[in-house]
Amino acid sequence: MLTREITLRILVLCSLISLSACQVFQSEPVVVLDPTRLESIPLASLQPAVSLREVVEPDLDHVIDNYSRLLPLLQSPEEKLRVLHRLADLKLIKGEELMVEQAVDELDIAISAYQGLLEKYPERAVNDQIYYQLAKSYDLQGRSDEYLATLTTLINEFPNTVYASEVQFRRGETLFANARYVEAEQAFAAVIALQDQAFLANAHYMKGWSLFKQTQFDSALLEYVAVLDLLIPSTMKVEDVAQKHRTLVEDLFRVMGLSFSYLGGAQALEDLFAQTGPRPYEILVYDRYSELLLSKEQYTDAISVYERFIALHPMSEWAPHYQINIINTLRTAGFTADILEEKVRFIDEYGLGSAYWFENKDGDLSFVYEQLEQLIPELANRHYVLAQKAAKAKNEEERVSNYRQAAQYYQAFVDTFPKHQDTSENLFLLGECHVQLAQWRRAIFAFESAAYEFPNYERAAEAGYAAILAYNDYAKLWGELNEMQQTENRALQQENRLLFVARHALDERADDVLYVATQFAFSNKQYIESIKLAQQLLEWLPTPPDATLLEANIILAHSLYATKDFLMAEQAYAQSLSRLPEKDKRKAALVENLAASIYRQAEQRLAAGDKRGAISELLRVGVVAPSSSLRSNAEYDAIGYLIELKDWPASIEQMSLFRQRYPKHELIDTLVPKMALAYRETEQWELAADELKTMISLAKTPQEKQDTLYIAAELYDRAGNKQKAIVNYRSYANTYSKPADQYMEAANRLAELYDETGDQIKRRFWLAKQMKTVDGLGDKADERMVYLAASASAVLADDAFIQYKRIKLKLPLNESMTKKTAALEKAMKAYQKTASYGISSYSTEAGYRMADIYAQLSRDLMDSDRPGGLNALELEQYEILLEEQAFPFEDNAIEIHEQNASRSWNGIYDDWVKKSFSSLKQLMPGRYDKPESYGEVIQAYE
Repeated sequence: MLTREITLRILVLCSLISLSACQVFQSEPVVVLDPTRLESIPLASLQPAVSLREVVEPDLDHVIDNYSRLLPLLQSPEEKLRVLHRLADLKLIKGEELMVEQAVDELDIAISAYQGLLEKYPERAVNDQIYYQLAKSYDLQGRSDEYLATLTTLINEFPNTVYASEVQFRRGETLFANARYVEAEQAFAAVIALQDQAFLANAHYMKGWSLFKQTQFDSALLEYVAVLDLLIPSTMKVEDVAQKHRTLVEDLFRVMGLSFSYLGGAQALEDLFAQTGPRPYEILVYDRYSELLLSKEQYTDAISVYERFIALHPMSEWAPHYQINIINTLRTAGFTADILEEKVRFIDEYGLGSAYWFENKDGDLSFVYEQLEQLIPELANRHYVLAQKAAKAKNEEERVSNYRQAAQYYQAFVDTFPKHQDTSENLFLLGECHVQLAQWRRAIFAFESAAYEFPNYERAAEAGYAAILAYNDYAKLWGELNEMQQTENRALQQENRLLFVARHALDERADDVLYVATQFAFSNKQYIESIKLAQQLLEWLPTPPDATLLEANIILAHSLYATKDFLMAEQAYAQSLSRLPEKDKRKAALVENLAASIYRQAEQRLAAGDKRGAISELLRVGVVAPSSSLRSNAEYDAIGYLIELKDWPASIEQMSLFRQRYPKHELIDTLVPKMALAYRETEQWELAADELKTMISLAKTPQEKQDTLYIAAELYDRAGNKQKAIVNYRSYANTYSKPADQYMEAANRLAELYDETGDQIKRRFWLAKQMKTVDGLGDKADERMVYLAASASAVLADDAFIQYKRIKLKLPLNESMTKKTAALEKAMKAYQKTASYGISSYSTEAGYRMADIYAQLSRDLMDSDRPGGLNALELEQYEILLEEQAFPFEDNAIEIHEQNASRSWNGIYDDWVKKSFSSLKQLMPGRYDKPESYGEVIQAYE
């Protein structure tokens, strides 16, 4: 705008024809009121138009003169009018400067100029500017009536003027100053309707005052709220209100407090925000009103204000402040009887776990912390003392009630201030309260926390031991719990003991606690733990009593044994025995445990594949613990492992010693088969057999007796004691016909032994037994049995053949021939029987023998004696007759040999088949006794 003024000046100076003027207006700043004046307000005043002083201050008269000289030169009425208007404005500026600087009133010149313009040009569209400047001139002269009238004319004739907001506001100020409150209210309402931000806040403020003056306090409060809404929007914190508005805001709070008092107090305040809804500055309204009431010593009313706010805004950050204000106000007013209740209410409403705490946990709770830090211990200690007094007075109900209250407050302090320097003591007192209430788990937890979470707590050891005692009392009730619950509780109790030992080792009670913990670990089969604890107890300083050390040593030994550390267990048991009093009844049991430790070492060596080492350990049992009942078992097991290692001499030695040491041992009879085995493996066959003979009498089942008898027979046989072998085989064969295969073997061996001893009759008896057995089994006989039967049959057939051969044909021929023929048939049947078993080696023999029988008969006929007294013809005829008798037998021989020889086509070409071929060469040389011919191989080609 200033640039345009300078340009205008240049144009004027250059005598330009074309002129340009500009009117500049400045918005009015917000009025700041005196907060001490609640019932009056200073009159508002219009501010001057934009000053050209900075631009033309040295040449204002010159500019006016230039415009005056320019005016006659202008031809255009519009241009003349603009210059006239500009001259009036310049004269107003001049007059304003003179009034300010020299107290000289020359504003009448400007007023006349403006009046002239209005009279000469009443219809101009821009006359609102003329009225505006005219009103300002009246205001500068203090002519309030003309000022108000001009403003009224301006707004009436130009309701849409750009100055409407300011004009109505200035009217309202003047009307308010003249106590015309209804009209002032209307003027300010008009400003508000225009929503001009430059005047809106002040308009609401002044409208409120106008209503206040009319005693319309409810409506006035709504306007005050509107002001605060503008100055303190929801996005702004109260403390961020601009400094220029601070006085206005504070004045508002005071006038609002007066309004509330006129309307009945706290209820009016509550009703206001119930109507408008919550506001960010609401707390300040409450705060300033309560301060007003306190300043007037209206304590009950002030408390009512606090209570109303808390009830309406329980989650507000100011709610705990107001609760403390209630307590302080009660103290100031002397209402001490009610203070305790309000302190309790503070803890309940704002303490940890409350709805307020949850809602504001991410905010600033420092004030709440400060108050709780004082209030909670105060109430806790009060109830603790009351509980002790009630206990002395034997008032059980009061005792329990106060201990319960004290516990609640001690717990509240602990929860609220977990790291506070007084938390450890509060925990200790909390634990004592729970003990008095028989709330063992809670007592234990409190004592443990005090003992172990606060390193610098001077009563930490006492707290730790208190937890141990609480556990002991608590344990008396565990019988009512299920097994799982009892187990869990005992585990926690053990943890408690160990924690005490670890953290308070210097306490004189620590070794006793450690001993109990060691016993517990062992009794619950926590052997790794009991080893650790027992060793710790054995190394404890100062040294515990001998009885304690002995028990720890025994627990250590038992635990090492349970964890399979048998070497260390052996040493621990030995140490325990060395500490044990002579008459202690546990000595025998500990000796047994010592022996068992060595025994288990043997088992471990065995599991590792070290049988030799295992045997050494087993035999060591008798050296280290000779009185142990385990000794015999260990030595017996050693014998077994020696046998497994096939260390037969050593096993025989140990078995012999075992029989000497333990003749009545329950396992003594089991050594018989082991001795038998050892003797067999060392080829002491007869000794082995003797052991087996003993086993027969010890056999528990018929099958076991049968098997043992057979083995004994075999061993006597192997030892070369044929008589004992025959006796045992015969006993077996005569007693057990089943299983048939074993019976066959026994019978066969009997036949062989009788053959070896020259008793052929008994041999033939057992050969016949074999044939009878197989014949009775039929198809159920296996190959071995059939073979043995065939073998036996062959022997008996050979006997028949020999008998047949022994019969010589002699005269009279018919008699000897009859005997010969009968022997032939018997031998043939015998060989046929042999062949019937289907054993090729014996079948081919039988075939050959049968053919040979016929061939032999043929030869015997031809070689038989001739009757005496025959002439040559008779002798010839007799020869012919013999040949006729012999030839069929020869043919039979040939046929049977051919059948036997034909087996070669089936792959059977044993000695008997070969002999049949040899016989055929003699019997049929033309057919079987000629050189072999080989045909040429002719290969044909296509």
